[in-house]
Amino acid sequence: MDWMKELYSDLVMRYAKDSSVQRTIDGAISAEDRNESCGDEVQLFLKLKDGVVEDASFVGKGCVVSMASASMMVKIIKGKSINEVENILGNVEKMMKGEDYDEDILGDLVAFSGISGIPARSKCFYLAWSVLKNVLQSLREGSK
Repeated sequence: MDWMKELYSDLVMRYAKDSSVQRTIDGAISAEDRNESCGDEVQLFLKLKDGVVEDASFVGKGCVVSMASASMMVKIIKGKSINEVENILGNVEKMMKGEDYDEDILGDLVAFSGISGIPARSKCFYLAWSVLKNVLQSLREGSK
């Protein structure tokens, strides 16, 4: 399958249109970022309990790639421990760099496995993950 077909596959389109994960969460940790080059915006909401992501969601606007990536991220991290989330993030970053990564950990995110070859789309894909990375870093710094 060529990369453009993969990038806009039915799977990616379903995630991009999934409104069930686009909502605010009262009392959640919240962080946001914007891709200045294209205008994509993502605000992430995480509700943690005993070191586990009890609930996760996002509110955003942007292209299919950024919205699908955010939707996939929210679904994959929900119910996971912070350590598991960090492992997922590490594998996402490896995938983005074209390095070896664990496909089993990433699940549907492997639909973006060719993203490393398209730098402009990589920024869209990584927007939600960069917000998550900042939240995780803040949590680590807060626990010191």
